[in-house]
Amino acid sequence: MMGRPWRMSGALAVAAVWSFTASPSGAIVVDLDPAAVKQAIEGGKKMTDEDLKTIPTRFGANLKEDLCGGGGEIRTKTVTLNRLGGAIARNPEQAEQDKAKIDEQIQKILDSKVLRIAFDFCGDTADFAEGSSATLEQGGKMIKGEMAKPDRAKKNEKGLAYRGKIVASFPYSSFDPNAVTKITLFPPVGDGMSWEVDFSKFK
Repeated sequence: MMGRPWRMSGALAVAAVWSFTASPSGAIVVDLDPAAVKQAIEGGKKMTDEDLKTIPTRFGANLKEDLCGGGGEIRTKTVTLNRLGGAIARNPEQAEQDKAKIDEQIQKILDSKVLRIAFDFCGDTADFAEGSSATLEQGGKMIKGEMAKPDRAKKNEKGLAYRGKIVASFPYSSFDPNAVTKITLFPPVGDGMSWEVDFSKFK
């Protein structure tokens, strides 16, 4: 990671209501204390690359089995810190040199007021994700996300022509981080895709 900003990958969303199962203990943690921050980073340092990729915050299709099945990843603060810890462990000497940058990134993670959900899905044209929207629904309350610019679409070898990702942000103040939640992605073309997840099942 020489000379590059410390970044974590994230991802994803798709059709049919999907029941999400994860670690038996959890709940999305909005405010992490110093001990929790240290635990998350140290935990990430001990994880393998595969562990970091498969932290159970994904819902929807298994990308290894179906690239276009649709799904998503809930980018919690804890998981983001886990992945930062993994990046530090892969290159500790560079991390030591970039300590100030890493400290800034940790603070930025902690200061974030929004939960990001990264959706992945496929379409027929390179701009298929532009104009998408997403919502959370809890007990009849609908929360609309703020959409980021879609990632640049990649070509598929088979099936629909392109695959891509788009991230939606939801203010923590607008929803219950411990409730069963219906997540819906509305592509610009076609029907919406919904999944039911239980925010209390993961961190």
